Amino acid sequence: MNKNLLSLAIIAAMSAPLAAQAEIKLSGTLQAEVGSLEVGNGDRQTVTSNTIGGHGSPNKMRFDVSHKLGGGLTAIARMDWSFGAFGNSGGASNFTNREKYVGLKASMAYFKMGRLQGLYKTSTLGYDKWAGTGLQARHGGGGMSGGAYGHTGFINNALEAGFKASGFKGGLQYVAGENDGNEGSYLGALQYGNKAWEVTASAAHLNNDANNTDGTNWKLAGKAKFGKMYMALHYESVELGDHNMGIAAKSDGVDSTDYLMGQIGYSIGRIDLNAWVAGIKAGDNAGSDATSYSLGAKYNFSKKANVYAGWHKADSDNDAIDNEAFIAGMRVGF
Repeated sequence: MNKNLLSLAIIAAMSAPLAAQAEIKLSGTLQAEVGSLEVGNGDRQTVTSNTIGGHGSPNKMRFDVSHKLGGGLTAIARMDWSFGAFGNSGGASNFTNREKYVGLKASMAYFKMGRLQGLYKTSTLGYDKWAGTGLQARHGGGGMSGGAYGHTGFINNALEAGFKASGFKGGLQYVAGENDGNEGSYLGALQYGNKAWEVTASAAHLNNDANNTDGTNWKLAGKAKFGKMYMALHYESVELGDHNMGIAAKSDGVDSTDYLMGQIGYSIGRIDLNAWVAGIKAGDNAGSDATSYSLGAKYNFSKKANVYAGWHKADSDNDAIDNEAFIAGMRVGF
């Protein structure tokens, strides 16, 4: 017994200097869904996935590193991967790259560089309370754009600088590397608010002349909480593709597409009720107009674990891409 206590004391003494130099935090999410899905004119089928409807995987494992340098300055780094909960099925292989970056932060500003989530995405993705599930609004959900310069994917070869002060927060990302042809592209966001409400303006510009995919997305959004009630409104003007609702990717002669999404929620004890409705207005030659809905309920066992169930439907001018799903899932965080 005394030998065990002595060994633990030695390990603790040796680890203390390392802990004082750098903090390493492990976090992540595990989620799985089962549902009844019908797409276009196909037969209804029972499916299992990470997010029903093929919106990618919310399952991730992340290492965050922080190292205090003195003078209010901290070195930061992140390594992040996603994976599938049903083997390699469900929209994610084991393990897929997410964010990988290094940087510096102070009390009111930060800088980082590497592979990053786009500021266009992160500034308002959380406005949708069903984000990361088969009931979400983004991408094929029909309420928010997709793609790396929309609300899915990541930006390679990126530099980012940002600030937070007096109720304002914002940032700017610039693609510096020339190896993927997107050099000169940029994304930015500016937000103002507090814990009860927030308004956001954001834009993303892709510069890739070689693939004829230059274009700009921009959006205005806001959210507010009134006691147990939550409300959000989200508008986008979208030129950059990967919308998965019959919308053509931006190229010469293709018009921009407008998205308008409104969401409302109400909390009753451990239960959260949330619903959203969205409309897509495609340009004359940009694809199909569409209307989408999601509504459901979530039961929170804790801040880290919940179960949920709901219904999602998308109707468009193109019957082949319409979809309807009844979904139940569980998420556990760590």
